[in-house]
Amino acid sequence: MKHFKAFLAIAVLALAGTGASAKVGIEAGYMNMNYSLSGEGPMINNPTMNGFYVGVSDDMRLVAGLGLRIGLNYSYTMDKSAKSFLDGFSSIGASEKDHYLNVPLRVRYNFTLVPKVLKIQAYAGPVFSFGLSHTQEFDVSVDMGDGGISGTLKYNYYSGKFKSDAIDQAQLEDSDLPAYKRFDAALGGGVGIELLNLIEVKAGYDWGLTNRLKGTFADTASCKRNMFYVTIGLRF
Repeated sequence: MKHFKAFLAIAVLALAGTGASAKVGIEAGYMNMNYSLSGEGPMINNPTMNGFYVGVSDDMRLVAGLGLRIGLNYSYTMDKSAKSFLDGFSSIGASEKDHYLNVPLRVRYNFTLVPKVLKIQAYAGPVFSFGLSHTQEFDVSVDMGDGGISGTLKYNYYSGKFKSDAIDQAQLEDSDLPAYKRFDAALGGGVGIELLNLIEVKAGYDWGLTNRLKGTFADTASCKRNMFYVTIGLRF
């Protein structure tokens, strides 16, 4: 809860400056998210997840072509080919899903190539994120020596707990799997173009700064979230 309050504080402070805005906009696009793992410790997936994000943003002009852009967006990514991370389980049709709220804070520079027709831009800065949900779900079969059982299994990366429609919860709670922190921060940048003072296309990349793992796993291993995106938007 304290991380969520911190995230809300960042969002409120970021959006509080919109009174000095030059342009507001809406945008949507493709997002690729990957988790990079280093160190020793938990048996964990290292997925590459694909999806989309949608959001709003506001520009604050500083001087000449230099300004700030503040945004708020929702992202959803998934990996349909995730593998089971439990010993003794075989998985079929596994999938991993990730939902986030993100607040990017960018320093941005615009350069006009053709007045009222074409601008190019470059930007850089941090992104603060709050995880809404991160789960892995798959159909499993377990050999219990008496014919076995099968069913659907879902693991919650934030709570570190399982839900299952067929497998005894007691069997799963001792699996000692990693769990993630909800709050995350990254740093990155990108480039883009603006057409007719209305249509914007951009691409960028953000490198994770914080270790997603929590608990004892964070002492020996690190898992960071990196993001690539391509978007199209409208500026008003």
